[in-house]
Amino acid sequence: MSDETDDRLLALEARVAALEAQLAAPAPRADDSGLFTYGGQASLGGYEWSWQVSRSPEWLLEQPSAQLAAVLAAAGHPARFEILKLLVTGPKPITELQAELGLASPGQLYHHLKTLTAAGLVDQPERGVYRVPPKAVFPVLALAAAAVDVAHQS
Repeated sequence: MSDETDDRLLALEARVAALEAQLAAPAPRADDSGLFTYGGQASLGGYEWSWQVSRSPEWLLEQPSAQLAAVLAAAGHPARFEILKLLVTGPKPITELQAELGLASPGQLYHHLKTLTAAGLVDQPERGVYRVPPKAVFPVLALAAAAVDVAHQS
């Protein structure tokens, strides 16, 4: 396949994943605790993203802590968060990630990628190439937004 075809296929995958995520998500249910909504539109790495998710705060707080903590722990390491920031704009080959991050060894990078992959924050669409999967782009941006909001509180 040509690079143009690959790019078009990745963009189509992103759009389908966003639509599937909206269909698979539990229907927004306002309850006595209210309704929490996040989403938006973004242009990243040549891809157009549109996303909106609504959940009741009560439902969010009922989710298993271990699974949520695993995602937060994976994203919470400074090197792994840098990897997410690089990959959220689109797929990158391992050599490019290694050069941009300046990690001492490829082993360190593979260790971080393994942790991010296990948490569902990164996948490998082809050999030697990593990305934030389309279904995780806005959740990664939401993690960044929440961290900024907490860090910049007075």
